[in-house]
Amino acid sequence: PGGVTVDDGNDENVNNKSKNELATQDENSQPKNMNDVDNNNKSKRTGENNNVHDNNTTSSEPPNRKEWYQTGYEYWEDESNCPATVDGVLGGFASLSQHDLMGSKKFLMDLKSEIRPELKFGREENGGAMTRACECGAGIGRVTKGLLLPLGLSQCDLIEPSPRLLSSAPANLGDTYSSQCRFFCTGLQDFEPRPNTYDIIWIQWVIGYLTDDDLVEFLKRCALALKSGGGVVVIKDNTCEEEAFIVDRDDASVVRSLPYVLGLVELAGMRVVYQRYQEGFPESIFPVPIIALKPKT
Repeated sequence: PGGVTVDDGNDENVNNKSKNELATQDENSQPKNMNDVDNNNKSKRTGENNNVHDNNTTSSEPPNRKEWYQTGYEYWEDESNCPATVDGVLGGFASLSQHDLMGSKKFLMDLKSEIRPELKFGREENGGAMTRACECGAGIGRVTKGLLLPLGLSQCDLIEPSPRLLSSAPANLGDTYSSQCRFFCTGLQDFEPRPNTYDIIWIQWVIGYLTDDDLVEFLKRCALALKSGGGVVVIKDNTCEEEAFIVDRDDASVVRSLPYVLGLVELAGMRVVYQRYQEGFPESIFPVPIIALKPKT
C-alpha cells in the first residue's frame, strides 16, 4: 500500500528512495538544535510552503520557552486567526479535511492488517474491554469525529491548549460522540497521560508548537501511556525538504525536516513501525508523512 515497515529490532532509520517513501538523514543535513529557534517563515498548519525567509531573524534574539508558548496560545485563542470551524483549524484548507481523514483511516487499517494485528479498535476485539484513543492538539475534535470514534474506539480524550477551541468541540462532535469523550485543556508540554491507557495516541499538525526538548519528553510520556502490546503513537505533520527547519514567529511554530523529526523520535526512545506520506495533497502543501511509533523496549 505504499507504506514502509520498520520493525526489525534495530535503531537505524529507514532507507527509501521513491518519491512517496520517506527520506533519511544524511551526514551533511544534521540540523542544529531547535530549542534556540531562529530561521525562516512558513504559513499555518496545512498552509502552503511559501519558503519566505525572515530577514530580521539574524539580528533578533530567539524567544524563551515561556514567550514561545504564550505566543502560540494567544494566536490560536484569537478567533480572527482561527474560527472554531474545520476551515479555521485547518488554516483555510477545509477542502483537504475529508481527503486527509481518508488517508489516515487507510494508514491505520493497513497498519493493523499488515504490521500490528494486535492493535485494537473496538470492544469486540478487545474482549469486551474499552478501547481508548487520544487526539493531541485536538482543536474542535476534527480527527476524533472523523477518524478515531468511527473506527470503533470506545473513548477518546481531546487534548487542546485553547479553551475557546476546546469549548466548541462538544457541539462539533454532537451528543453521541461527545458523550464518549473527555476534554483536557492543556498544552502538550504539560500533558501527563496515565501509563498503560491508550490504544492510539494521534498527534497531528501540532508537534511544531513544541520545542525539541519538550517534544522528546512528551513522546517519552506517550510511550508509557500506550497499552502494552499493540498500542501505537501516530505523528502526522508537515515537513520541509530543503531546510533543517522553518520557523513561523507569528504563531510560534516550526516545520522540521523529516530527518530532524526522526532524530527526536530516536532521542525519545521510540521506533518507527510503519510510515508513508499522505497522498493527494496539492504540491504547494508541505509534504505530510504519517509515522506510527512504538517504544523500543
